[in-house]
Amino acid sequence: MSHAPANKSAMPDAEVAIDLKLVRELITTQAPQWAHEDITYLATGWDNEVYRLGDTLLIRLPRRQMGEEIGVKERRWLPLLERDTGVDIGLAIFEGQPTASYPFTFSICRYVPGTSAAQLARQERDGYAEEFSGLLRDLHQPASSPEPRSSFRGCALALLDTRTREQISNLESPLQPGALALWQEALGVEAYMDAPVWLHGDPHPHNTVVGEQPRHPSVSLVDYGDLCVGDPASDLGMFWMHFSLEGITKAFESYGIAEGSPTWKRARGWGLRYAMLTANLGTDDLLGIVGREALEVLLGSSE
Repeated sequence: MSHAPANKSAMPDAEVAIDLKLVRELITTQAPQWAHEDITYLATGWDNEVYRLGDTLLIRLPRRQMGEEIGVKERRWLPLLERDTGVDIGLAIFEGQPTASYPFTFSICRYVPGTSAAQLARQERDGYAEEFSGLLRDLHQPASSPEPRSSFRGCALALLDTRTREQISNLESPLQPGALALWQEALGVEAYMDAPVWLHGDPHPHNTVVGEQPRHPSVSLVDYGDLCVGDPASDLGMFWMHFSLEGITKAFESYGIAEGSPTWKRARGWGLRYAMLTANLGTDDLLGIVGREALEVLLGSSE
C-alpha cells in the first residue's frame, strides 16, 4: 500500500545549548547529593535532552520553551493523576531552577529501564497488547479535577474535523476515500458523555518502554507532556500505532471495548489522526515508520 511521503524533519531546533559540562554544573551546584554520580548522555527528544544520573535516575532538561511548559505541567498534575489512579507514574524527585547559563527548570526522575517500543517490530509489540491495554485502563480513572483540558487530545472529534479533512486531502489519492470514510464514521457515532478520565495523551510506541522479560512483558509510559482529561478513545486510538490487527483485537478485548462500538469507532478515528501526523516523518524516523505502518493497518482494515 502506498502512503504519505516521508520527508518531514523529525526534530525542532533547540533554543538552548546543552552539554555534559553544563549538566554537571547544574547538578553540582543545585543537587550536590548526586554530584558523585556518573552523568551520561541518553537521548534528545523534541522538547528535552535526557541524561542518566547514576544507575537509577535521569535528568530531563528542556531544550526549548515547549519543554519548559511540559515540565511545569507534569510537576503540577502528575501527583494528582497518581493519587486518582493509584498508578506509579514515577514523579519528579527534584526540580532544578534556571541559572545564568541555563534558562529553564529541569527535573530529576527515576530511570525506567527497558527498550523503546518503537524499536520493536509490530508483531513483537503484539506481545504486550494486554499489558498495555491494562495500563491504559488503570490510568483511565475519573479525574477529580476538570483540568487540564486539551484542544487536540481527549476532546470531541468534531472540533478536529476541519484539520483532519485537510490532512486526508494531503494523503496520496488512493488512500483518501478509505481515510475519509473512516473519519466520517468516527464523527457519526455518539460523542463521549461520561465523566472525563485521565489520559496520558500521547502513548505512542516511542513513549512506551518495554521491560526485558520476553515471556511476561512489562510496559511503562514516559513523557506525560500531553496529559489531559477527556474521552478515553483518544488514548485507545494508539492501539493502531502499536499493534497488528490481531494485537489490536486483543488489546480492545482486554480493555473491555467491543469492536464496532462507538468508543471503538472514535478510537479508530483518533488512530487515523495519529497515523497521519507521523506518517510523513523522515524515512528512518522510528515514529515515521510506525505511522506509515499504522496507515496500512487502518486503511487496509477499513476497505
